Amino acid sequence: MFPFRVKTALLALSTALLIANAAPGEDLITEISPGNSTISLYDPFVVEANVDASFKDPHDPSEVELNAYLTGPDGKEIIMPGFFTGRNRKWEVRYTPPRAGRYSYYIGLKTKDFFQKSSVYSFEVKPSPNDGFLRKSANNQYYLVFDSGKPFFGLGHNVCWTQDNSASTFRGYFSKLAKSGCNMTRIWLNNAWTLKIEFNKLASYNMEDSGQLDRILEEAKASGIYVILTLDSYSSLMAEKGSWNEQSWAKNVYNSKNGGPCEKPGDFFTNPEAKRLYKKRLRYIISRWSYSPNIFVFELWNEMDAPREWVAEMITYVKSINPHGQPVTTSLGYPWANNFDESTIWSLEGVDLVERHIYGNMAADIEGYVISTNRALSEKYRKPMLIEEFAMDWGKSDDECDPEGKGIVLHNGIWAAAMTGSFAGTMGWWWDTYMVKHDLYFNYRSFRDFIKDVNWDSKKVIFAKTSPLMKKIPETEKIVYSNVTFSGKEVWGDMSYREFTVEASGDLSGGVLNHYLHGSVKKGIRIEPVIHVDYPVQGEFIIHVGMVSQEARLVVTLDGAEVLSKDFLTGPGEGPWQNSFFRKDEKAYQCYYGTAEGIKVPKGRHTIKISNTGKDWLGIKRITLTNYKPSDVANARVAGLIVGEDMLFWIQNKEYNWYNLAQKETGPAPIVGTYFSISDIEDGGYEIQWHDTFTGGVISRERKEASGGKMTVEVPDFSKDIACRIKKS
Repeated sequence: MFPFRVKTALLALSTALLIANAAPGEDLITEISPGNSTISLYDPFVVEANVDASFKDPHDPSEVELNAYLTGPDGKEIIMPGFFTGRNRKWEVRYTPPRAGRYSYYIGLKTKDFFQKSSVYSFEVKPSPNDGFLRKSANNQYYLVFDSGKPFFGLGHNVCWTQDNSASTFRGYFSKLAKSGCNMTRIWLNNAWTLKIEFNKLASYNMEDSGQLDRILEEAKASGIYVILTLDSYSSLMAEKGSWNEQSWAKNVYNSKNGGPCEKPGDFFTNPEAKRLYKKRLRYIISRWSYSPNIFVFELWNEMDAPREWVAEMITYVKSINPHGQPVTTSLGYPWANNFDESTIWSLEGVDLVERHIYGNMAADIEGYVISTNRALSEKYRKPMLIEEFAMDWGKSDDECDPEGKGIVLHNGIWAAAMTGSFAGTMGWWWDTYMVKHDLYFNYRSFRDFIKDVNWDSKKVIFAKTSPLMKKIPETEKIVYSNVTFSGKEVWGDMSYREFTVEASGDLSGGVLNHYLHGSVKKGIRIEPVIHVDYPVQGEFIIHVGMVSQEARLVVTLDGAEVLSKDFLTGPGEGPWQNSFFRKDEKAYQCYYGTAEGIKVPKGRHTIKISNTGKDWLGIKRITLTNYKPSDVANARVAGLIVGEDMLFWIQNKEYNWYNLAQKETGPAPIVGTYFSISDIEDGGYEIQWHDTFTGGVISRERKEASGGKMTVEVPDFSKDIACRIKKS
């Protein structure tokens, strides 16, 4: 598997004999053979050793450590931890050098009683065309770049596990991905059903499954696929029954019933012994697999709201023992109904990437949701961002939602995320039952064709400033104004988004409004949404109130002045509500109002703040702005980026989304005779290429002039979506 090996053959003794008989100067590391003296840059350097002792727990660094101590061409010392292979007392060290030149090294064996080291040896690293590891770009906040300087944009879907987890099965997926212009995937470690590296008892590592991952990473390398390695999933700490019967706490090795130190799942994050044992696991993972540039991210958890302190401690530990330096992150979610503040994780300095999981049942307009929230979070956290799970429904396969395999969500998700700051297209979740079944890989090919040669490592990466997509209408046609409506998202305690703007297109930027408007008893998760509006004529701002708990008071201010204050009381007795009931679990009355509370808003720009100064929460079903959207604004959205010398735009017919088309038999109405304007650009000539987002081909080319920092772009007629790439000529 590896091109360079150094082997040592030693006798075997027990730990007791080692401690008893190891005299100062006694050579316990013997017969080191340097082997090949030259390797290529970013190829792994591998040392195998037989240690002249056995240990109660060879994976416990407090009992024994075997490391390689290397000095690189720059004179700096590198410590690469080794791991016990489980084969005849063999140990191994894997290190991938990041620069060409001469390296010296020795092997050190450390116990709590003594430290021994081998003689010093050396090897030469010659230059190679290998790209090396992926790092956060030093030139912008959005993207990753290889050590070689080659820019990276990720495309791919999850392959978290397979039926047999064999390297050959993964090879089949990797081949499909690579042939479609994809370069990334995600693989899980999980002791319940996938690659089980730790089983039966704590720190007892499964060498068979570990070997499988070795081979899987070799297949990834051969296909040019870069892997997010997810180290565990929420199910490992789930005691109650899950939707997929994924609960695994009962058989978790950290559970006290199985000999572990934790009485309950939450102890995993606080129990000192649990943390010590988990760090052993992390050390094994880093020592065995961090050598691989094809692991480009270590993800601590899949969908686990791990405490901030624990995440900070474990990420700090990983970075302290991993000289290869891959980015480290985690993903959030479980427990599903808690009040977890995501910002406590994403704001941590050690968390390198912001990761999100988005499903269509979170929002009917999933494309608008991705665009708005991507921009908001990118500006807030200023870190590379990824939507690493994406599908129509978290609770059932996309194949059930889309049996014809149209792939609308997959297609739109790739473009929506890519045009709003993600370093990769959205990663589809239902890989076997949907992606492969319907052969939807052409969606990746077309996008890869569109972004060919874009310099994602540029210092210039900004969201393009554009007008809405406008319709060409006769001068004699009178402009009329229609209503705009947006709904709140029912996520308890979500405080991610606080300030919004309602665009002329009807889109809400700044994130997504929370359905729950909390009062004084929920101070920890209470926010007061601020909404910026620009009415073309006088209209109304209407809040549609749904459920109310205990009691609430809705207060609305317009440009700082209070214009609405209304109490919403609950039972018992009669009231203005439609129905009322007593929640025994909450010991409170809740009721459904179904009323509309509106304020008049004059023409022009205004700031509206919504507050609940009452006791408990009030549910915002939706908000309507009357007389807001002009009739010369098309029913489409424009999302765009300026990256280096390229301006990239995706224009989507808002009717072309899976939720709309699932409700109707006809396709989306064509968008004809439209244009948009770009502002804050250099004057001069530009070449515009129009791309078919499905075939990847160029539809047409034209040349336009920018003057006064602005340029108007006429859009070819389309029915679903269309993209353009603009470059100064």
